[in-house]
Amino acid sequence: MVKKTKKTSRPIKIKGGSGTQVFDLDKFNAIYDKWKQECNVKGSALGLTSEVSLLELVSGHGVVARPYTKNTVSRDKGAGTILEMMDEWENDITILEMVDIIALDEIIEKLETMADSDNDPRNIRFTVPIPSEVDEDTGDYDEDDVTEVYGHYRTPDYIEFRKILSEIPGSKVNAETIEAVDSSWYAEGKGATNSAEPPMWQALFSKGSNLVSLGLLSVCKEAKKLIGESEIENLVLPVMDEGDGLLAEEIFRLPAVKKWVMEKVGTATSPGVGINKKTLHWSDRPMHRDFQSQKFDVQGVAESNFIKRAAGYEKYAGVIQTVQFVVSRRQVRKLATVSKVCKKYPGRDVVYHISKDTKKAKPKKAAKKKEVKKWMEVIGK
Repeated sequence: MVKKTKKTSRPIKIKGGSGTQVFDLDKFNAIYDKWKQECNVKGSALGLTSEVSLLELVSGHGVVARPYTKNTVSRDKGAGTILEMMDEWENDITILEMVDIIALDEIIEKLETMADSDNDPRNIRFTVPIPSEVDEDTGDYDEDDVTEVYGHYRTPDYIEFRKILSEIPGSKVNAETIEAVDSSWYAEGKGATNSAEPPMWQALFSKGSNLVSLGLLSVCKEAKKLIGESEIENLVLPVMDEGDGLLAEEIFRLPAVKKWVMEKVGTATSPGVGINKKTLHWSDRPMHRDFQSQKFDVQGVAESNFIKRAAGYEKYAGVIQTVQFVVSRRQVRKLATVSKVCKKYPGRDVVYHISKDTKKAKPKKAAKKKEVKKWMEVIGK
């Protein structure tokens, strides 16, 4: 049975409004944490004499810098800024932002451009002397007596060559203490590009290699997916009488809000449930309470983006699921008039149904004159 992961919830508060951003951080962290753990190998496990880890090499690789941050980061920090961003997501107060997608798009583009190019770690070219062609007394060899190697230099021939050098009398070269690396980490032969899988290549591009199972490119795509699938629930927004923020005219454009309004006002000839049947006035207080209690469904990305733009929430990632409005009675009256089925009395805070105008304008029928018969007609003369 597949265990369901509990989604991460983070509160959002801005401009008097509030909501909850929800995303599946556990699912992403399982991938990201595994990548970091696999990249923590260092030294001889990478075929290196230093103790630098693969994660440190990737962090300083110079792939991309995160844009639009308050504290600018020099580009030479590279992929490290992306890793810092992902690490920050585990913080209980960190909210996913659209700028994170911009950063991820940049690194994804750069990695995809790098893949299989001359700058790809798998295509780094080395030349290794052929041991049988090396003079054992001097260590000299002809320029042509080498093998082209791509990806990683520590091949069996390289180990043997270093051994030859170490055994020359007076040599300052020490024999290698690290064995040749896995044969899949290098490719030998002229033009043997795009086939080696050295550690750095695995850290960036792997899709199932022996050291790193998924590379940074795949991790970044999962991170972008995490942001893209995030949601904003229970968003509560103030509707302003004036100034910045949402206005009644704007929220009326939302289908769910328009549906509520039209059900309350009715049609031009038939008042709805929000209209007092006797006075034909808009039921001000009850409709205000009713509207503020409503939790309106937001249908899709287009509606969500419209609300974000109007309310100043564009920086936050996530598709809005439901929205509730904190609104004045004035704005609820405005909603009724925006429907074109209601009007406001000039100089009064009273809204009425337009059918009232029709009733006022309707001319009264003239009373029929009672026909009076002459007295002779009555007696039959």
